[in-house]
Amino acid sequence: MVKAEREKKAGNIAYRFMQGVLLGSSGVLPGVSGGVLCVVFGIYKPIMEILSSPVKKLKEYWKMLLPVGIGALVGFVLIVNLLSTVLENYKHLAQSLFLGLILGTIPALVRTAAKEKRTTASYIAFFASFVCVFSLLSFLKLFSTNIVPSFFWFVGAGIIFGFSIVLPGLSAYTMLEFFGLFEPIIQGARNIDFTVLIPVFIGGVAAVILFSKAISILYEKKFSIMSHIIIGIVIATTVPLFPTCFLDFHSFMIQIILIVCGIFVALGFAWFEEKTK
Repeated sequence: MVKAEREKKAGNIAYRFMQGVLLGSSGVLPGVSGGVLCVVFGIYKPIMEILSSPVKKLKEYWKMLLPVGIGALVGFVLIVNLLSTVLENYKHLAQSLFLGLILGTIPALVRTAAKEKRTTASYIAFFASFVCVFSLLSFLKLFSTNIVPSFFWFVGAGIIFGFSIVLPGLSAYTMLEFFGLFEPIIQGARNIDFTVLIPVFIGGVAAVILFSKAISILYEKKFSIMSHIIIGIVIATTVPLFPTCFLDFHSFMIQIILIVCGIFVALGFAWFEEKTK
């Protein structure tokens, strides 16, 4: 009996560790939302409760979340090294695959938003978020070529990472790639560059602490509106990522194939999420 309980406990720890590995990977893997995975794994609510009442709730959940945290660190390190190598040697091909991964998540976001009846406010929220974000990105594009990665920009990148955790469905990659910050962060993480990691950490923690409770309340009270805002943001940030220049027809076909492959991988991941639920 004691042996069975120990095996069960060890199995639970291993299971939570693997969840953490996936969560750590999702932090930098385009098209995969860490917030969505937290919901699927049943740890989104405990995390939000800890952020709302750290002292009280940490005592309740630390045994469950400790192996998740260790696994997340391992997964982050593994995926960062892989992505760094890929971006160094096959940047344009990787970007096409990442674009497909993001596009493939949109149907799942739409299905999630449909869990509550759509209202006029839901459609307004979608169009308003799309127009506002797309207009902002179009305006910033005029200055994006002048962006030099610095402490300020890395803090902003951390804030984006934080939002991708507390807003299920939002991937940090699209915004970071637009500003040209994704690759410097990946390189900084691979080389353990604290001039990159510390400001990103500061921005991420600040965003999670300051906005997690408010966003959690908004999701509970205005789920449909919040879900449609996310869809609008995802589409608006994805449009600028579409490739417009190709070396030749062969390069064009390869990138199209990779986009399609990315879409199918993301659809398969969404199918896995539904089965897990």
